[in-house]
Amino acid sequence: MDYLKTLRQVGFSRLWSSQILSQVAQNLLNFALIINVFNAAAGTHFANVAVSLLVLAFGVPSIFFAAFAGAVVDRFDRRLVMLGANLLRACLVLLYIPFHSSLVMILVLSFAISSITQFFLPAESSMIPQVVSKELLLTANSLFVFSFYASFIIGYAVAAPVIAALGEVGPYLVTGGMFALASVSLLGLPKSLAKAPESSVRKPGFGEELREGFRLIRAERWLSLAIRQLTLTQAIVCVILTLAPALSLALLHRPLQQASQYLIIPAGLGMVFGVVIVGRITRRWSKIRVLEVGLIVAGSALALLGLSGLLYQPHEGRLILPLAAIAPIVAVLVFGLGMLNAIISSTAQTVLQENSSEEGRGKLFGALNMYINIAATLPILLTGALADLLSVTRVVTVMGLGVVIFAVVQLVQLRRRGLHQPEQRPA
Repeated sequence: MDYLKTLRQVGFSRLWSSQILSQVAQNLLNFALIINVFNAAAGTHFANVAVSLLVLAFGVPSIFFAAFAGAVVDRFDRRLVMLGANLLRACLVLLYIPFHSSLVMILVLSFAISSITQFFLPAESSMIPQVVSKELLLTANSLFVFSFYASFIIGYAVAAPVIAALGEVGPYLVTGGMFALASVSLLGLPKSLAKAPESSVRKPGFGEELREGFRLIRAERWLSLAIRQLTLTQAIVCVILTLAPALSLALLHRPLQQASQYLIIPAGLGMVFGVVIVGRITRRWSKIRVLEVGLIVAGSALALLGLSGLLYQPHEGRLILPLAAIAPIVAVLVFGLGMLNAIISSTAQTVLQENSSEEGRGKLFGALNMYINIAATLPILLTGALADLLSVTRVVTVMGLGVVIFAVVQLVQLRRRGLHQPEQRPA
């Protein structure tokens, strides 16, 4: 089985272990902070805006540093870049302890930690093709996508128990230790450095390398397509994360901490299922077709999730379905969204790695991280404010319809140009 073959690759196992530890730590920290900020602002008209500011503190650094970080990754040993990033995050997260009650310091520290993360992410993504064989690349990406989102579930699940057992500073102690362990996992990896230009060729400056990364994306339409899909799906995840506390109350009339069996667990199971079936799907259909159709279906599921809020509105005297019947509907839709997200992300990431050169992957994934956060910044601000002013379910419905429209227009444009599987470049 491909999954077992991939896990037997020592380099991949070490890299994957580091990713799991660092991602669980990051999401545990994120959820603890989101719950803290939302609860502190509960009862005001600005609770969702406060959470939006926190999410932006983690997202905005990508706009400023991601492209530059990608160029740095292509110049230095990626293993050392990841090691240094994890150690710095382990130190910085401990600074939350004396400032855990200050919103301003929480935002400042979150911005700093996210800035360092911008160097870790492209180094990690660029290294995957170096630790697995080409035929196992899709499987490796599937495992990384699964653990990326599974860490979202695990981080949330352990946030409340950690706070209950160790107090308000518990998440900071635990995440600091996990970042340190993630550094240890990287010690056995081989040296990973992109090929340097020949001595007779002038080494390009950082500015030239940044421009080259963007030129590469514009010139290769399959890279552009994959980046658009990843950008949109990840932006949706950021927005849903921002709206999660309010969405739980609107759909299930329960706080997020009590709704994991309908919102968190189904999303995780959906991602597991998506990882399991993505290989079979891409054997039947081209990766490009999977990306096209998957986004249309995901947008439809998102719109239906928002519309499910119309089924139960006791404050308006309407009871279309009992809450016991609505909860399973919500769980099924969330399961579908988790499955589609895993399929789209795994496929798009594989397309990026197959169609990019070894010496340019760092710049490519750095640019990707920047695009994702640029695309998410305005929606996060708007959806947080609109959810406070209007209705979180209406916001989610409109967002889902917007995704469907975008995906259909994109599909029509690609069909006019001719649909085929892109050629794979040598790794």
